Amino acid sequence: MTRQIERTATIIRGIGAASRAAIVLLCASIVGTAAALADRDSPQFHRGACEGSYPGWLRGVVDGYHDLSLNAVKDPSIVLRVVPTPEELTSADERLGYGEGLKEGFRLGVSYGAELGRAARTSEANLEIMQQYGTQLTAFAKVHCGELVAALNWDTTFMNTAHTATLAGLHEAFLAMSLAATANQQAVETEKLVREGQEAEAKGERETAAKYREAAEFTAQMAADLAQLARSHAAAGREEAVQAIIDAEAAAERAKKAVDSAGR
Repeated sequence: MTRQIERTATIIRGIGAASRAAIVLLCASIVGTAAALADRDSPQFHRGACEGSYPGWLRGVVDGYHDLSLNAVKDPSIVLRVVPTPEELTSADERLGYGEGLKEGFRLGVSYGAELGRAARTSEANLEIMQQYGTQLTAFAKVHCGELVAALNWDTTFMNTAHTATLAGLHEAFLAMSLAATANQQAVETEKLVREGQEAEAKGERETAAKYREAAEFTAQMAADLAQLARSHAAAGREEAVQAIIDAEAAAERAKKAVDSAGR
């Protein structure tokens, strides 16, 4: 039982670490105009790059989660056609920096999102490589953010040209996706425990089989609880979180069926 709890905690920490680090290191406020006159070494450029990094990351994570074939982006500048620069940024340097932050965040986010989607729908969960992408984003943020404090308005920072998706909404969708991935890994563990319990039962090891069954019931309940948490974040994430809810609920259902098949 302790092993199951520790494994669950490890998965949750691995998936959530990149989000927490990026949010803490996010950045500051306003100003920017024509990129042609921009200075890449100015404080305004760094502030813009800092401000754009997490929005770019979120846009990439959401896109990568929904399309695993993306995996890696050859031309991250495509995000500039999708995510508008906030109108509050009026200096050329900051607007240019914002675009650079968007591109780097998007590049890393797509790769992370594809791994996250894989973890939500398959038995594969490469937490190590996901952590690497998160570490790279953190390193980029450290270079450009310094001691800056986050000042972007998440409710009015739009993440698509139709202005229907906001930074706040994509963040909620990201949380739902992370929970879906964790729920699926719990379902995978439940199925494994049920198989091991059945093998023990077949050998006549009833006490061992009962322990496996108890552990499977625990992980199945974890999957159900995580699916419920994912649903609570989906309301704010709207359409971007729909696939995450489908994944989380499918995982919870698989875990339940596995436990039911084990009987008593």
